[in-house]
Amino acid sequence: MLSSYELLIVVIKTVDVKKMWKFLKHPLRFFDGILDRVFAVLGAVALSQFPQFYGQYMQRLGGHLDEARRTIDQYFKAAEALNLSLAEYIQEHLDSGREIFISSGEVMQGLLERLNALEKSYLALQDAGMLNRWFVFLREVDWSIAANTWRNFVPGIPTTLEGLIYAFTGLLLGWGLYALLKMLLHLPVRAIGATRHQARQKAEQEGLQPVPHLKKK
Repeated sequence: MLSSYELLIVVIKTVDVKKMWKFLKHPLRFFDGILDRVFAVLGAVALSQFPQFYGQYMQRLGGHLDEARRTIDQYFKAAEALNLSLAEYIQEHLDSGREIFISSGEVMQGLLERLNALEKSYLALQDAGMLNRWFVFLREVDWSIAANTWRNFVPGIPTTLEGLIYAFTGLLLGWGLYALLKMLLHLPVRAIGATRHQARQKAEQEGLQPVPHLKKK
């Protein structure tokens, strides 16, 4: 009666990893030559659209900024008519003791904070350089505006230097991603080979006879 370890040795010895790999090597090599190009092209196409998306995002951000400025300007004029600054006008609402005025004061305060945040984000994105624009975008992005931009995004053909640089970067990232995935997929094959080698050594040490491969009649 074989123990579980000896049974594992028998199974591993029965599977000829080299022959299996030789059988699969040629079709895998064919698909490997296709997949690395597919990943590279997809990476180039995807990243080359970033400048286009960036420009459309800036347009939407500018629209939100203009709307916030118009709204705050109306509150500013209302405060000026009462010889108050906008901050004093808002504070009067917050300190009124009446829920309806407190609520409107909180709305104005929120709009003012929103305006400041939009202005800060817009200036940072406008002043960002070509190479660090993606980093500034991730730092300053308003995800609600980005989602609306994506829903109405119109792809374009990269014709500028920036678009070509991002396309080339996407090409390299696509190749790198495929190389990483291929390396991870090779790990189980290497593990099986290492386990088979260790099992053979263990069997030789314990004096077990190797199991012969079945020959074709």
